Amino acid sequence: MNLTPDEIALAYDQASAYIFETRIAYGTALDLLQEEHWLSLGDPILDTALGGSGFMTRGITEIAGESAVGKTQLCLQLCLTVQLPHCMGGLDGSAVWLSTEGKFPYGRLESMINHFVSKHKETIPGLDASEIRDNIYFDSMADQETQLHIFNYQLPILIHDSHVYEESMERESSRQGEQAEDEETLRRPKKKPVKLIIIDSITNNFRSELIASTVADQTGHQAGNSGFRSSIFQRSADICEIGLRLRTLADQYGLAVICVNQVTDVFEPEFQHLVSGSSSGSHAEASTFHSLTDPMKLKKPALGLVWENTINARVILQRTRLPEYQEEETYNENRSNEPQRTLSVIFSPWAANTTSDDPEESGYCRYRIDETGVVGVPAIQ
Repeated sequence: MNLTPDEIALAYDQASAYIFETRIAYGTALDLLQEEHWLSLGDPILDTALGGSGFMTRGITEIAGESAVGKTQLCLQLCLTVQLPHCMGGLDGSAVWLSTEGKFPYGRLESMINHFVSKHKETIPGLDASEIRDNIYFDSMADQETQLHIFNYQLPILIHDSHVYEESMERESSRQGEQAEDEETLRRPKKKPVKLIIIDSITNNFRSELIASTVADQTGHQAGNSGFRSSIFQRSADICEIGLRLRTLADQYGLAVICVNQVTDVFEPEFQHLVSGSSSGSHAEASTFHSLTDPMKLKKPALGLVWENTINARVILQRTRLPEYQEEETYNENRSNEPQRTLSVIFSPWAANTTSDDPEESGYCRYRIDETGVVGVPAIQ
């Protein structure tokens, strides 16, 4: 195609004007605030600990903790609350569950769906269990290569198509106006746009790939240290790429992104370095907690400072190993034998953290897990 310099300049100006007008959103601070939405956790106590409304959209929130603290169950609960209308704390959307740790917990989800429908059937008469299931997408990411392919290609296409489908349905409804809908339209399942991404967990593939590469270096009689360093650098690059992709999707489509993270050991010299005030600062110190199985051991979220600088908020779930019984003369026979579970906000742009001086905004609450899901426990007065 032969173009003169003037034609090239004109084409450049036209393309720049199109991108400027359609791809960049301008507005006042009030406009931006009104575009923000929150995703309720389905319980007022849990929402209050997170600032009053739950998780904010257009960002990445990490949920970290040891095994069996309830991370997966909380994410299942979010898959249900995201389908609620905005006036009830939801986003009126669907959820995408990306797993690196095996099969999807269908059995537990079914139990929670039944209780969810029973709870909201009076306020939402048309709520249907099969429709809820149809608005939860699942895919498995067995290795790092599959994970990157899903984040870069499959996930953006799914999200885009779901939002285009919603827009086409709205246009079709507006054309019909007040005319009665036919039977085919009534039977058609309502597909909601994707508004929630859950990754359970973000850590697993990074850990397995790093271990595999290190073992390969050692068995191949290569320079183990150089191979380990290259794996660390590649892991950091992959973390940044995934974080950028997720944040772009979250901002473009107004999504809530929840990443489940595992924990790793903290050695005593490292902990002393953290509390001394150098390097990572108060976030790293606040993220450190005592292990469930051994109170003398310290734990912290995995993936290091690179991942910590990628996420927007961090929430840590913990539980005690056994209930702490009171003295016999003050023993309460109605006291629950369940271990105490706590939710702590480490850092967040919309909620107070555990270091807040305001007792009503402590970024902390207790919770329990029952047949309905994750339920907040009122503070002891």
